[in-house]
Amino acid sequence: MLFTLLQRIRRNHALEHATINLISQRHPEAQVVGFSGPLGFTLYTSLPAKAVVPVIPQALTRIQQDEPQLRIHANCGTNIVVKAMMTTLATLIGLGHAEKRTWRDHVERLPNMVMLNVLALTLSDPIAFWMQANVTTAADVSRMEIASILSDTQGTYQRIRVHTRHPA
Repeated sequence: MLFTLLQRIRRNHALEHATINLISQRHPEAQVVGFSGPLGFTLYTSLPAKAVVPVIPQALTRIQQDEPQLRIHANCGTNIVVKAMMTTLATLIGLGHAEKRTWRDHVERLPNMVMLNVLALTLSDPIAFWMQANVTTAADVSRMEIASILSDTQGTYQRIRVHTRHPA
């Protein structure tokens, strides 16, 4: 049951990214943010629903027809989490372990921490993209279906809720 739930989230996350990628190609100035869950995903956007809704089935068709790269997005939260984890780890390694350290000890270690953080930031993008491709999104969306698309206004943004089905 847990595996099924996670697979649904990963598939929905893949469709969310594919949709955002296509929207960004057509409307580079648009603001779009998305959140995925087991029932589908929700987009908040500066665009009207009539500009977004037709893109959703197109995104599904394209990732089903061998465009899996659409499921990877540069501004995914996965990237932010990976960068935060790697730079935090680099800083902890740079600080080293000691019971009592003076400020002078920390200042002397600063160049090492900076170098470790540069290394962490350099490696974080490829690792984050790998995480998206292999952990947080699913490549197999072949049987996924769009069940419904609902839209309403939330302040100055359009909210678009996409519910999906995942037949066995």
